[in-house]
Amino acid sequence: MEMLGINTGLLLMQLIFAVVLFALPIVSLIDLGRKKLDGLVLAVWVLVICAIPILGSLAYWIIRPSKEEKQIN
Repeated sequence: MEMLGINTGLLLMQLIFAVVLFALPIVSLIDLGRKKLDGLVLAVWVLVICAIPILGSLAYWIIRPSKEEKQIN
C-alpha cells in the first residue's frame, strides 16, 4: 500500500474514528431508550446526543442519568 501512496496506519486510524463517530451516538441512544426517564429529561438527552454526537455521547456515559431522577418533584 505504501507504493500507492497510502499510509496504512493513518487509514486504519481514520476507519476506527469513523466507526466510533457513527456507533457511539447510536449505542448511547439505544441505552437511553431502555431507561424510563421523564419526557423532558429524555428529550434533552436525545437533543444533546444528536446535536453534538461525540461530546454528547461522552457526557451521557459519564453522567449516566438514572431511573430514580424522574422521582424528584
